[in-house]
Amino acid sequence: MEELVKINENEKGDILINGRELHQFLEVKTKYIDWINRMLEYGFEENVDFIELNELSQKKEGSRIVERTVKNHMLKISMAKELAMLQRNEI
Repeated sequence: MEELVKINENEKGDILINGRELHQFLEVKTKYIDWINRMLEYGFEENVDFIELNELSQKKEGSRIVERTVKNHMLKISMAKELAMLQRNEI
């Protein structure tokens, strides 16, 4: 079976999906942080349905490398599935 989005497993055995990767896979047009904040309004709970992470990101801007901390989320498979269905697209 081909993996559409990379899955991870935590120490509790929960299957988790990277929120930014799901956002990209679903081809959502809005910025990730705006999209995830809107999706969280559906009543998902931190540390129950997802884990919020602060990750270091590096991007080249002109001739320099800029480091920023960006928010990401590891979503339980049930939440990821629900978010995918909410998008109402062919994917």
